[in-house]
Amino acid sequence: MKIPLDIICVRSGVLCPRCRRLVDSGIYTQREVEIMRYLLELEEQDTSFRFLKDATYVKSYETNSMILTVLEVSSDVPQSALAKLGRTLGAKMNTKVRVIRKSDPKNMIVQVVAPARVQGVNSVWTPDGDVQHIIRISRYDARLLPAEVNELELLLSMILNENYKIKVQ
Repeated sequence: MKIPLDIICVRSGVLCPRCRRLVDSGIYTQREVEIMRYLLELEEQDTSFRFLKDATYVKSYETNSMILTVLEVSSDVPQSALAKLGRTLGAKMNTKVRVIRKSDPKNMIVQVVAPARVQGVNSVWTPDGDVQHIIRISRYDARLLPAEVNELELLLSMILNENYKIKVQ
Protein backbone atom coordinates (compact mmCIF):
# COMPACT_ATOMS: atom_id res chain seq x y z
CA MET A 1 0.00 0.00 0.00
CA LYS A 2 1.20 3.47 -0.83
CA ILE A 3 0.93 5.93 2.05
CA PRO A 4 2.03 9.58 2.29
CA LEU A 5 4.19 8.97 5.38
CA ASP A 6 7.22 6.69 5.70
CA ILE A 7 6.22 3.06 6.29
CA ILE A 8 8.85 2.62 9.02
CA CYS A 9 7.54 5.68 10.88
CA VAL A 10 3.94 4.48 10.71
CA ARG A 11 4.75 0.93 11.80
CA SER A 12 6.96 1.98 14.70
CA GLY A 13 4.87 4.94 15.84
CA VAL A 14 8.02 7.09 16.10
CA LEU A 15 7.88 9.75 13.40
CA CYS A 16 10.92 11.11 11.61
CA PRO A 17 11.26 14.92 11.25
CA ARG A 18 9.53 14.97 7.83
CA CYS A 19 6.57 12.88 9.00
CA ARG A 20 6.37 14.81 12.28
CA ARG A 21 6.21 18.06 10.29
CA LEU A 22 3.30 16.69 8.20
CA VAL A 23 1.39 15.70 11.35
CA ASP A 24 2.18 18.91 13.26
CA SER A 25 1.13 21.10 10.32
CA GLY A 26 -2.31 19.45 10.26
CA ILE A 27 -2.01 17.86 6.82
CA TYR A 28 -2.41 14.48 8.53
CA THR A 29 -3.60 13.70 12.05
CA GLN A 30 -2.39 11.22 14.64
CA ARG A 31 -5.62 9.31 14.05
CA GLU A 32 -4.70 8.96 10.37
CA VAL A 33 -1.29 7.53 11.34
CA GLU A 34 -3.19 4.91 13.35
CA ILE A 35 -5.48 4.15 10.38
CA MET A 36 -2.46 3.79 8.06
CA ARG A 37 -0.84 1.37 10.52
CA TYR A 38 -3.98 -0.78 10.63
CA LEU A 39 -4.21 -0.76 6.83
CA LEU A 40 -0.58 -1.90 6.53
CA GLU A 41 -1.24 -4.69 9.06
CA LEU A 42 -4.35 -5.85 7.19
CA GLU A 43 -2.47 -5.84 3.89
CA GLU A 44 0.08 -8.29 5.31
CA GLN A 45 -2.09 -10.48 7.51
CA ASP A 46 -5.48 -10.88 5.84
CA THR A 47 -5.62 -12.52 2.40
CA SER A 48 -9.07 -11.09 1.67
CA PHE A 49 -7.52 -7.60 1.52
CA ARG A 50 -4.88 -8.33 -1.13
CA PHE A 51 -6.20 -5.40 -3.17
CA LEU A 52 -4.50 -3.09 -0.64
CA LYS A 53 -1.11 -3.88 -2.24
CA ASP A 54 -2.11 -1.72 -5.23
CA ALA A 55 -4.12 0.83 -3.21
CA THR A 56 -3.12 4.36 -2.27
CA TYR A 57 -4.20 6.06 0.96
CA VAL A 58 -5.65 9.51 0.26
CA LYS A 59 -7.16 10.96 3.46
CA SER A 60 -9.43 10.21 6.42
CA TYR A 61 -12.12 12.51 7.76
CA GLU A 62 -13.54 12.18 11.26
CA THR A 63 -16.84 13.35 12.75
CA ASN A 64 -18.46 12.58 16.10
CA SER A 65 -19.92 9.24 15.09
CA MET A 66 -17.81 7.95 12.21
CA ILE A 67 -14.55 8.01 10.24
CA LEU A 68 -14.57 8.20 6.46
CA THR A 69 -11.43 6.89 4.74
CA VAL A 70 -10.75 7.62 1.07
CA LEU A 71 -8.55 5.19 -0.87
CA GLU A 72 -7.47 5.05 -4.49
CA VAL A 73 -8.16 1.48 -5.57
CA SER A 74 -8.62 -0.08 -8.98
CA SER A 75 -12.13 -0.17 -10.40
CA ASP A 76 -12.28 -3.98 -10.36
CA VAL A 77 -12.28 -4.06 -6.52
CA PRO A 78 -15.93 -4.62 -5.52
CA GLN A 79 -17.70 -2.21 -3.19
CA SER A 80 -18.39 -5.16 -0.85
CA ALA A 81 -14.63 -5.57 -0.26
CA LEU A 82 -14.38 -1.90 0.75
CA ALA A 83 -17.38 -2.35 3.06
CA LYS A 84 -15.72 -5.38 4.69
CA LEU A 85 -12.50 -3.36 5.10
CA GLY A 86 -14.52 -0.61 6.81
CA ARG A 87 -16.11 -3.09 9.22
CA THR A 88 -12.72 -4.62 10.04
CA LEU A 89 -11.14 -1.20 10.65
CA GLY A 90 -14.16 -0.20 12.75
CA ALA A 91 -13.74 -3.28 14.95
CA LYS A 92 -10.05 -2.44 15.50
CA MET A 93 -10.72 1.23 16.25
CA ASN A 94 -13.99 0.84 18.20
CA THR A 95 -15.86 3.29 15.99
CA LYS A 96 -17.85 3.27 12.77
CA VAL A 97 -15.55 3.38 9.71
CA ARG A 98 -16.59 3.72 6.09
CA VAL A 99 -14.08 3.21 3.27
CA ILE A 100 -14.83 4.77 -0.11
CA ARG A 101 -13.11 4.81 -3.48
CA LYS A 102 -11.70 8.08 -4.80
CA SER A 103 -13.52 9.02 -7.99
CA ASP A 104 -15.61 11.82 -9.46
CA PRO A 105 -17.71 13.93 -7.02
CA LYS A 106 -21.07 12.38 -7.97
CA ASN A 107 -19.79 8.85 -7.39
CA MET A 108 -18.23 9.82 -4.07
CA ILE A 109 -21.53 11.34 -2.92
CA VAL A 110 -23.32 8.09 -3.80
CA GLN A 111 -20.74 6.07 -1.80
CA VAL A 112 -21.01 8.33 1.27
CA VAL A 113 -24.82 8.24 1.53
CA ALA A 114 -25.22 4.56 0.55
CA PRO A 115 -27.40 2.53 1.07
CA ALA A 116 -29.71 5.52 0.61
CA ARG A 117 -30.18 6.45 -3.04
CA VAL A 118 -29.43 9.87 -4.46
CA GLN A 119 -32.31 11.27 -6.52
CA GLY A 120 -30.27 14.13 -7.87
CA VAL A 121 -27.66 16.79 -7.20
CA ASN A 122 -28.52 20.41 -7.91
CA SER A 123 -26.08 23.31 -7.92
CA VAL A 124 -27.25 26.73 -6.78
CA TRP A 125 -25.17 29.84 -7.34
CA THR A 126 -25.61 32.48 -4.67
CA PRO A 127 -25.39 36.24 -5.38
CA ASP A 128 -21.95 36.47 -3.77
CA GLY A 129 -20.55 33.94 -6.28
CA ASP A 130 -20.48 30.85 -4.06
CA VAL A 131 -21.86 27.51 -5.20
CA GLN A 132 -24.02 25.34 -2.97
CA HIS A 133 -24.77 21.76 -4.00
CA ILE A 134 -28.06 20.26 -2.86
CA ILE A 135 -28.29 16.46 -2.71
CA ARG A 136 -31.86 15.22 -2.95
CA ILE A 137 -32.80 12.02 -1.10
CA SER A 138 -36.30 10.59 -0.78
CA ARG A 139 -38.03 10.56 2.59
CA TYR A 140 -38.21 6.77 2.39
CA ASP A 141 -34.43 6.43 1.93
CA ALA A 142 -33.62 8.99 4.65
CA ARG A 143 -33.86 6.28 7.30
CA LEU A 144 -31.09 4.36 5.49
CA LEU A 145 -28.52 7.15 5.80
CA PRO A 146 -25.34 5.93 7.59
CA ALA A 147 -25.17 8.97 9.91
CA GLU A 148 -27.03 12.14 10.81
CA VAL A 149 -27.71 14.53 7.92
CA ASN A 150 -25.56 17.33 9.37
CA GLU A 151 -22.59 14.97 9.80
CA LEU A 152 -22.89 13.74 6.22
CA GLU A 153 -23.07 17.34 4.99
CA LEU A 154 -19.91 18.14 6.95
CA LEU A 155 -18.09 15.07 5.57
CA LEU A 156 -19.05 15.84 1.97
CA SER A 157 -17.98 19.46 2.37
CA MET A 158 -14.60 18.38 3.77
CA ILE A 159 -13.98 15.73 1.10
CA LEU A 160 -15.00 17.74 -1.94
CA ASN A 161 -14.02 21.24 -0.70
CA GLU A 162 -17.40 22.74 -1.61
CA ASN A 163 -20.63 23.49 0.25
CA TYR A 164 -23.08 20.53 0.32
CA LYS A 165 -26.58 20.27 1.78
CA ILE A 166 -28.77 17.17 1.94
CA LYS A 167 -32.46 17.76 1.30
CA VAL A 168 -34.89 15.01 2.30
CA GLN A 169 -38.08 15.21 0.25
